Amino acid sequence: MITDDECGVTEEWMRGWNDAKHRLGFRVFGMAIGAAGAAEAGSVLEVLCDYLRSIEDLTEVHAAADLFRVI
Repeated sequence: MITDDECGVTEEWMRGWNDAKHRLGFRVFGMAIGAAGAAEAGSVLEVLCDYLRSIEDLTEVHAAADLFRVI
C-alpha cells in the first residue's frame, strides 16, 4: 500500500478491513514516500499496515534497501 496520506477511513470500513485480514490471513506492507506524517503513530496508513516504512528519497541506497529487506 502506497499513499500520500490524503485519505481517511471510517470506523465501519476499518472493522471490515480487520475482519477481512483476519479471515483471509494476509499482511499489508506500506510505504509512505515523501510524506513523513503518513507513517506517524495514529496515521491511517499506520493503522492499516502490519509493516510500515517511510522514505523521503528513493535514490538513497540504504533507505531503499531497508524497504525491500522487509518485503
